[in-house]
Formats: sequence, C-alpha cells, structure tokens
Amino acid sequence: MNITDYNYPIGQPRGFFNGRVPLATPATFPSTYDIDFLRYLYFLCIKNAEGDYPIEINREEIDKAFQNEGSCKPRIKKILIGEAPPPTYLNYFYNPSPLRWNAGTGNPTVGQAWTSAIKNTMFPGIAFPDTISFLKACAQKGFLLLDLFPYNIIYSGRRTTVRYRNACISAFGGTSPYPHNIINTLTSIKCCLHEEISISFAMKSFGEIILNDASCVANITLWLAANGIILYPAGPINSPRLIPVKDSSKYLRVCGRRYLLAPCSILMGIAGI
Repeated sequence: MNITDYNYPIGQPRGFFNGRVPLATPATFPSTYDIDFLRYLYFLCIKNAEGDYPIEINREEIDKAFQNEGSCKPRIKKILIGEAPPPTYLNYFYNPSPLRWNAGTGNPTVGQAWTSAIKNTMFPGIAFPDTISFLKACAQKGFLLLDLFPYNIIYSGRRTTVRYRNACISAFGGTSPYPHNIINTLTSIKCCLHEEISISFAMKSFGEIILNDASCVANITLWLAANGIILYPAGPINSPRLIPVKDSSKYLRVCGRRYLLAPCSILMGIAGI
C-alpha cells in the first residue's frame, strides 16, 4: 500500500474517515503496524514459515523478495478479516514484542482479546513461551489476519451510520472500492494463497454489512472463481448458518457475536479458522 491509496478514504467528502483521520505524510507513513504485518507475511510466504522470525528485515528487502514470485509459497489457508489495528500498538496482533506475552501462563497479556480468541481457536490449551513462538505457530497453520481499514482509531458510532456502511463496502471491494481494499490485497498476495482457503469476518458490525451487499458478494465470488480458489467450508461466501447460535450472525462466516468486541472462538472454529 502506498501513501496515496492510504489517504484516499480520508479525503472523501462526507466519507466516514474524513476529519477523523489526519492525512498521512512521508514522515508518518508507513507506520510500525505495516512493517510488522509485512514481516509476518514474509515469514509465512517467502520463508515457508520456517527458521528464524524476521524481526529486523526492512520493507525494501521484503518488496524485493515478493517481486520474485518463484520464491513465494502458497501457505495461506485461513483468513480472518478484522476491522482495524488497535489504537494501542502493544495490542497489535503482529507486534512481536515480548511484552505482549505472559511467559508464566503461556498466554497473551491482559487486554489482547483478539489475540486470545485466535490462540484459543487454533491452539486450545497450548502454552507458548513468547509472542514470536505464537506468531510462528500461526504462520505454520497458514493463518492471516487482514484489516478492513488501516486506521488505528476508535470506531465510535459505527453501527448507526450510513457512512460506516459505505466505508465497509468500499473497503472490502464492493461498489466504488477504495484503492486499498480486501480484494485488491488478496490479488497482491495471490502467490501466497492456497487453492482452498477459509475466509471469515471477525465481527457482526461489519461482516453482515459486507455479506448483505450484493456487489461485495458478487465481486469476491468472481475473484475466487477467476483465481481457481475454493472456500472451506464449502459454499458461497454468504453461506447461511444452518444451526442458529444466540446473538450471532445469520451467516456462517461471520464469527462475532452481538455486544462482543472480539471474534468468538467457537464460531471461528465452525467457519474453518
């Protein structure tokens, strides 16, 4: 993602982010969040989730590696779409800091509901000595957390505004999509994708907006077919939940319950994460 694409939603008149997020400058972009994500992606798809975790590699080295598609491994099998990076950097899923981990319990430190939910889904009862061990295990499972929005802000009032709904549709890749959207991101990392993947949405607040939108469903359906990728569990992206779960979405691939601010481990497991 470049600075122009990053700023595009911020400059849209009457858009959800207009006035909420300051325009990025060369001095403020890219953020630390970006390089943490890219290092994980490099470890997963270039290093084949093997060896030492690349905590010092820079953006230029990563870009160069991905330009050689022959070195890219189709490792990604599980994609969870979240809303955005947390305002507190320490809680960012891809932050390799040892301060995020309680070595005594083998679990994330307090305040990391998302990381805890992901760990409990894929590694129930397993203790990890540190953050990097956990991230390496996630990569070995082919897991990727993608953010719908790149802005680490507090998303107050998101459930009630038309502007938020339109932003979600654009950020996924529906009508009038932002340049930096989920479908474009998937295209940019296509060499990393396994032929069978699970795609799930972490929260009801935006997952149902996206799956209720015909353009979002049509665009991802066409994209999957064009790239020879099938979904697991089998069925369309907007598959219904055959067995209702209290306070949960009507859609199988939406893994958040009403009132929860993090995904539900049980629902993630059902959705293939």
